[in-house]
Amino acid sequence: MSLKGLVDEFEVHLVMEKGLSLKTAEAYVRDVREYLNAVGERFDYESLSSFVFYLYGLSRTPATIRRKLSSVRQFVLFLRKRGVEVEDGFEELEKPRAWERLPEYLTVEEVERLLEAPDVTTELGLRDRAILELMYACGLRVSELCELKTENVDFNRGLVFVKQSKGKKDRVVPVNLEALKWLAEYMKVRSFNSPYVFVNRRGRKLTRQRLWQIVKEYALKAGIDPEKVHPHVLRHSFATHILMGGADLRAVQELLGHASIKTTQVYTAVANPELERLYRRVYGGKVGEES
Repeated sequence: MSLKGLVDEFEVHLVMEKGLSLKTAEAYVRDVREYLNAVGERFDYESLSSFVFYLYGLSRTPATIRRKLSSVRQFVLFLRKRGVEVEDGFEELEKPRAWERLPEYLTVEEVERLLEAPDVTTELGLRDRAILELMYACGLRVSELCELKTENVDFNRGLVFVKQSKGKKDRVVPVNLEALKWLAEYMKVRSFNSPYVFVNRRGRKLTRQRLWQIVKEYALKAGIDPEKVHPHVLRHSFATHILMGGADLRAVQELLGHASIKTTQVYTAVANPELERLYRRVYGGKVGEES
């Protein structure tokens, strides 16, 4: 059964087990359905952040966003009680006071400084340069980069095959020559024979937590405020920059792996107001509205 099929059970749970009024339970359910329709059935950091972006595209207030996220959080707890295995990215979300504006993206010049920060005379430096290049070139999620296997990189065609969890749609993302070059250099000197592309000093695949640390360490080295830099900012910068370069919104949706264009369209307001006007002409309505 899909998670959408469990929402009705969630409403019963809120009334019968939590003692909420029917009106309150219905409000929780509306928030959860909105999340599932806008983002999909994942609850990792990237998906939750995408929901925040989507809500800002609808001009929702921070208070409303907090309330909706609280509803989704209760749904996640309910799923776990029912024995459903789901990721939980709530701990990684920024504090509510930081939601008063859209998440920042890096300028092209800042991205260049960040990419050049690793010491590429060392194996770990080559690894980190390849990580940063690939995240920016492909807009990969943290989990996608950590789970990336060598068999899913096609150097000849310049493609990365992003594998999703069971029931999710895989996607193919093109990689630019610069990112491929650094990835190839790293693979030449890698000390461990692992099915995973990026490994730590012991040959084990990188964790999400370590990847966060790596990005922030190089932000500091590059002279960029580490408070505004984390792996998702590179994904956000990727989407913003290619839209600035004239990419089609539907193409960006495919590259990012968004289930709905409603999640992608918030970037139009960030990248260029003219793109927002174009969105309204092509898809109808304001940025963030149903088309």
